[in-house]
Order: sequence, then structure tokens, then C-alpha cells
Amino acid sequence: MRILVLNDDLTGSPANCAQMLNCGFERMGHEVTMLTSHRREKSPEILRKKGLVSLPISYRESLRHYHCLFSPSVSSMIKKEMERIKPNIVHAHNLHRYLTYDALRVACEYTPNVFITLHDVFSFAFHRLNTRKYLDSNGKDVSLRFTDHWKMTGLTFNPLRNLLIRSALRKNVRGIVAVSHALKRALDAHNIQGIRVIHNGIDVQDRHCDERLVDDFKNRFDLHRRKIILFGGRISPDKGTGPLLDVLTKIRHNIPDVLLLVTGDEKRWQECVKRAGYKEDFSDIVRCTGWLNQDQMKYAYVAADIVTVPSLCLDCFPQTNLEAMAARKPVIGTIFGGTPESVLDQVTGFVLDPRDTDLFAQKLSLLLHDETLAKKMGEAGRRRVEEEFSLSKQVDTYLELFEKS
Repeated sequence: MRILVLNDDLTGSPANCAQMLNCGFERMGHEVTMLTSHRREKSPEILRKKGLVSLPISYRESLRHYHCLFSPSVSSMIKKEMERIKPNIVHAHNLHRYLTYDALRVACEYTPNVFITLHDVFSFAFHRLNTRKYLDSNGKDVSLRFTDHWKMTGLTFNPLRNLLIRSALRKNVRGIVAVSHALKRALDAHNIQGIRVIHNGIDVQDRHCDERLVDDFKNRFDLHRRKIILFGGRISPDKGTGPLLDVLTKIRHNIPDVLLLVTGDEKRWQECVKRAGYKEDFSDIVRCTGWLNQDQMKYAYVAADIVTVPSLCLDCFPQTNLEAMAARKPVIGTIFGGTPESVLDQVTGFVLDPRDTDLFAQKLSLLLHDETLAKKMGEAGRRRVEEEFSLSKQVDTYLELFEKS
């Protein structure tokens, strides 16, 4: 099959998941091209290399909720690429920023086999779903009122956006995939129907790290002789930075060698510290790495003792959980979103409400003190990833979906 994959850009978890899946398709003998975008400031030209086409797309951020629906220039470029590639299958991922949902209509002109994988809530929400009622209901109340949308967007609000997205999905897509049951329940509640759940996978065989390179990584960030908690991904309050700071203050005196390894930008982290109201100096127990490439992220997981995902939003299916378990690390994860679908409470780690900072601190302390339990949970996580979340299983499931179309 000739598979054309659409995704807004090449950064972030959805892009990484899409690229990993593409590699799986190629291993099965399929021809895969990824269509993405870059900013015009980088280059005004269409950039092409083997298996990748990047379109120059820029616009005013205030127009985002209008641009995501339709852009004549973007649709024209996509149409020309469709004519050139002539795909049998079009598999879309994120479209809500640059490639636009009109890409689905254009795709239907060339093949009826158009599919989309939804990785997040932006097909029905203007912002991450972290309303008070969502959190207070332990993630059960996913409803959003007009006022919720208005609070998320202010003057950039587009009242027709969600209606037109639903219409584009209904008219142009043969199959809609959600990456977790938690996301599917939210999509159902917002009238996006006919969803199939396919969890993201991970290449469990691609986990080997040279010990010398791991040691170099530890030296670079002064990680030797420390108890390391890894916190990765997008750094923001809805990812649980507030509770995490509270927990650090609770455990730092009882575990003086504890260190939080933040695989992200130092400035963003300091903004979260300030927003949480802390004036305390965390420099001795927090290390920010800045951006890390995929190989460096593997070193970070190997260096860590525990990985935590304390999100306070509908975090649909954090890839961090799979990366941690593949690296044989226990996970302390959130009850919100798709984490309970990958992390088994008291088996591969602990699943809890991050706002219960006493319980959060207790579980972190337990795993940092009890190396035997941490190792047992880490090994259980590795087995779970191999059995339930392998890349090969994900690829087979998607190919079955495509072939039945």
C-alpha cells in the first residue's frame, strides 16, 4: 500500500508516535510518505526528502480557530501533493494547527480510504480539558459549556469550529481512532461517534543504551549518587507541576539525595514554580535538561529510579508511561486520562490523584526506599509493554483496519 500520513509538524508526542508507526508500516513492506509543515520564516519553499514532504505554513495565532478549518493556500498545496503521491490510504493525525481539517476533504478526492487518529481533545475543545468539574469528578465529567470555551479562547473564539470539525469527520473519514478509552468517552460525549480505540505502541526492541553514553549523560547533569525522579514532556501546570513541587517539599528532608530530573526547558519550569507560589530554592534538587533528542531521552529513563506523570487534565495516553515501562522503571501516574489504561496500580507502579500530595509523597518515598519493590514493578511494566503495547501489535491492528476498508 501507498500510505500518506498527515501531521501538523514533526515535534511533540503525536508526531513521535506517528513516525514510529510509519517505521512499522515500512518494515511490513508498505510505501509511506509523511506530509507535515514548517514555518515560512524557516523556508518559503516546500521541503522534500525521502519519505517526507513539509509545506510552508504560517498565520496569525489569533486566527488559529478559523485557520484550522480551512485555508485555500494549504488545501491547494495538499491537493498537488496528493496528485503526485497517489495514496491508497491517507492516515491523518493532528490537523488542528496547520494542515487543517479540510485536508480530509481533499484526501477524499483521491481515495475513499481516509482515516484519522485523535491523540488529544482538540477536536471538541479549544484548550486542554482541565475544568474544575472534570477534576472534582475524578475525570468523569467531560462536559464543556459555551462559557468554558469562551474562557479558554476569549476573543479568538469561533462558535462554529466544533460543529464544522464534526461535519468534516462525518463526511470525509472512513475510520476514527482514539488512542485511549478515556479519550473515546470524551469524544462520545461531544457527539463524535464511531470511534475505535487503538492504543499507541512502542518499539520495545529499540531500548538498548551504551553504558558509557548513559554514564556520560549522568556526568553531564550531575546525577551520580542521587535518587532520581524523572518528569518529562510538556512543562505546564496542567501536567501537575504544582502537586509535584508540593511533594518535593515533603520528601526532600527525609530523602536528602532525591533529585527531580525535568526533561524540558528551565524557563518554563521556573515559570511553573513562580505560578505555584513557591519562593523556595529548588536548585539543589531539580535539574532541567533542556530539549533532549530520542537517544538522550533513553539515557534519561535508564538514569532514573522512578518516572512520574502527575497530569491534572485529560492526558489522553501519555507516551511517557510506555517509555518508562519499556526501560523497566516504575511509574507513579495520574487517575486523569489514559494513564490507568497502561499503568496497572500496585503492579507496574501506582495510579493516584496527584492533588492528594500526602499519598503522592508516600508512594514516591516507598519506591525510592524499597529498591526491591521498584525493580519488581519495573520488570512487570516491561512485560506489560511487551505483551500489550508493542509497536508490532499496533501496526498489525492499523493494517487490519486499513485492509478491511
